[in-house]
Amino acid sequence: MCNLIVLTGLDGSGTTSVAEKLHKLDAGSALLNGINEPYSTVREAIDHVTRVDSPTAHYLFYLSANVHASFLIENALKSRNVYCVRHLIDTVVSHRVSGLNVDLVYETDSYKIRKPNLIVFLSVEEALRQERLEKRGKSYLDRTLDNDSFRDKFLKEFKSFSGHFKTVNVSGKTVLQIAEEIRTLMNFL
Repeated sequence: MCNLIVLTGLDGSGTTSVAEKLHKLDAGSALLNGINEPYSTVREAIDHVTRVDSPTAHYLFYLSANVHASFLIENALKSRNVYCVRHLIDTVVSHRVSGLNVDLVYETDSYKIRKPNLIVFLSVEEALRQERLEKRGKSYLDRTLDNDSFRDKFLKEFKSFSGHFKTVNVSGKTVLQIAEEIRTLMNFL
């Protein structure tokens, strides 16, 4: 049976690097992002224009991107494991922080999003996260998370869903060590 493994955490926690390492260690697996083409090409504009003015429109854009990603995930899962950076949990957490009353619902009468077999939240010390972000350059969302209060809201919302994921602390570990820790978690699926 093939599994969907989702990596989440604040930007700069290493989700992309760890997903890439897991993908390399798992020959034949697929690596996806929760925001794929064509959504990724307009994402920044949507973030700037609608996030504050219309949180509901912003949420629906990201929900739509998750539905689309789920189609890609389901196709890939027919023959291989899928590692995905960001998924529905990220959309829900982000928009709860924005004040919307949304929940982690994978299926309704209107849509179906593939539920992960495992969600891993990468926890990182703030100083290390900031160092990583400075190296790569900060996005719009990265800059909003510089506000301690706003970042704490994100972490509080993630914590409210802690029953849905396993936490891996990445501080002081190599990408390979983190990937191996996640592969150990996968053995229990």
